[in-house]
Amino acid sequence: MKVLIVDDEKHVRSTIRLLTDWSALDIETVLEAEDGLEAIEIMEREQPQLVITDMMMPLMTGIGLMEWMDSHAVTCKKIVISGHNDFELMRHTVKYGATDYLLKPIVAKQLHDAIQKAVDSWKEAHQERVRHQYQSREVIELKSIYRDKLLSNVIMEPVGYRNELQLLIKEFPQLASVHSCMVAVINLQDVQRDLQEKYASNMGLLIFSLLNICNEFLHKAQMGIAFRNLNSNHEIVILAWEQLVKAEAVLERIQHGIARVLKASFDIGISSELAFPDNLQEAYNQARQALGQRNLLDTSTRKHSYQVGVVLRIGSLRFGDYEEAISLAMKSGRPEQLQAVIQKWFDGMDKLDKISMDQLDLWLDAYKVLKARWMEEFYEGAEPDQLLPTEDTDFIIPMDHNGQFSSALFQQEFTNHLTELMRLFLSKKVQSGHTMNEIAKYIELNYYRNITLQDISTKFHLNREYISRKFKLELKENVIDYLNRIRIEKSKVLLLNPQIKIVDVAGKVGYQDEKYFSRVFKKLEGQTPKDFRVQMNRESPLSM
Repeated sequence: MKVLIVDDEKHVRSTIRLLTDWSALDIETVLEAEDGLEAIEIMEREQPQLVITDMMMPLMTGIGLMEWMDSHAVTCKKIVISGHNDFELMRHTVKYGATDYLLKPIVAKQLHDAIQKAVDSWKEAHQERVRHQYQSREVIELKSIYRDKLLSNVIMEPVGYRNELQLLIKEFPQLASVHSCMVAVINLQDVQRDLQEKYASNMGLLIFSLLNICNEFLHKAQMGIAFRNLNSNHEIVILAWEQLVKAEAVLERIQHGIARVLKASFDIGISSELAFPDNLQEAYNQARQALGQRNLLDTSTRKHSYQVGVVLRIGSLRFGDYEEAISLAMKSGRPEQLQAVIQKWFDGMDKLDKISMDQLDLWLDAYKVLKARWMEEFYEGAEPDQLLPTEDTDFIIPMDHNGQFSSALFQQEFTNHLTELMRLFLSKKVQSGHTMNEIAKYIELNYYRNITLQDISTKFHLNREYISRKFKLELKENVIDYLNRIRIEKSKVLLLNPQIKIVDVAGKVGYQDEKYFSRVFKKLEGQTPKDFRVQMNRESPLSM
């Protein structure tokens, strides 16, 4: 906190300084002024939270200073210190909201208590201001979300949301007389690379900035509103309902405004003029279609109007034709083989004279299905917390620094993406082999315990069916047979000692049932434990 001492007598200012323990009162800076005019200059520059002022001073009195503060420094607290026990001066002190009126000579305790009271009052008022600002901001944000929700619902089904439409008309009374509208759509997934990087951790800030720019121009033109489509994470929708002949000109100004403020460019899909509200959903769909079917190879314009009768033509280049070759390359573990296959697909892409965003989405959807099959294969048997997070393996179509589609950049990033995915899958495959060896080691060390397949599943976070299948594939023997073989080998050593009963031998190697132990032993060794003991003692009699 800062405090300003105003008095035309230097020794009074010094006395106030010396009598007060400023640090104990959370005051870091103490300023001084000789009169009211100098005090105003300092206050405008330093913004103190407390002013301790004399009343009778040259140039500007304490009353004049407090009158100025009443309109220019309303949050600043005031304490009056005066040599005059005058009712009129006290009345002005009360009028301008000073917290105390102290008489000279100054008493240290009175001064300390007065300053403490003023500091506490300022802190309490400050907390209240912060709380009020926070609540006001929350109200604004909630109102914005509410408005976006209304608009998002209405564009999806205007007839089904008649109640919402009435609430919207209440919010925007001019809609009551509107009979036609246009819709424009901006898709934030098309954002250019540097903007992606800048707002990667705070996409909400980018949306807020874009909405402010859009609504500034729409408000000036008195022709509509921009809002975030809450039914889609990546869309800003512009609803225009007045002076539609000027709509494209306003949209162009919006694009220039975005370029000036954000140093970025966005494509905008624009509907035709349709009836409001009955055809609002159709207008929205038209705008999305215009944006989705734009030719990404044509960079001459960033505004794309809906064209009646134009139907999306899917080219002959299909990602599915390359799926098998890409899968084989992924399994080979050879980056050069993977790059060669991807190159063939992009060679075909380079021959196309038109690539739309919808076409890219179809290719990407086909890739997602293929990737899902890879995940099932490479991560077969893994528990949910062992799976690779989906967001770590997602691929988003990259845009260059101008927000334009680049086939070369697409190829580079898709190749890097698949190469990294191949590395992750292969490391998982190696890890799987290591895991089976770890399970075998675990069995060897714990053969004498009552080990079940469920125990192993829990310890290694793998499901039982996967362990059974993979263990046999890797070690050429199922888990139960492996466990029995280890136990029987250990029991053969114990059977060499005739002092250990067969029932105790069974218990020491993990069998609770002697008869079951004998059956397993005979199955693996061709004779019972008793016959084995007799044979071994005959061949190598133990000295008694």
